[in-house]
Amino acid sequence: MAQSDSQYPHLYNQAEKIEQTRMSKDLLYSIIMNPDSGGLDKCCVEFVKKIKESHTNRSKRFDRMLDLCISDANRPLKHSLIFFALQLEQWSVEYFLKDHKSDPNKISKFVSSELKDGVSQLLQGSYTSLQQFVEDARWRYVVL
Repeated sequence: MAQSDSQYPHLYNQAEKIEQTRMSKDLLYSIIMNPDSGGLDKCCVEFVKKIKESHTNRSKRFDRMLDLCISDANRPLKHSLIFFALQLEQWSVEYFLKDHKSDPNKISKFVSSELKDGVSQLLQGSYTSLQQFVEDARWRYVVL
């Protein structure tokens, strides 16, 4: 059944409006949830640039992975870059807080608690894949 064939088309329209409002008020939420990857790609380019500027003694493999985050369309890969940067780099948190792009309380709680726990679990082997970690981190942020 197509969306327009639904007996409740107004519910789809209301849900879409709510989602658009959430994305317009929270940059991190938009980057995680927006099917249009323009904001995600822009963020990854900026993050890779900052990482390369601040970490000059990188391995070739790390450089390849950073470049892959920009060139590949793989959303979980891009999200993992953002989540690790949020956990390890203060400038990445400021990227989302600058100009009130995201709620400071929500970002703070996510980074200091939810994301910290998730990264710890990943490093201890609780996740079987990076994709599983990313999906869990996205979920943790969305439900905060």
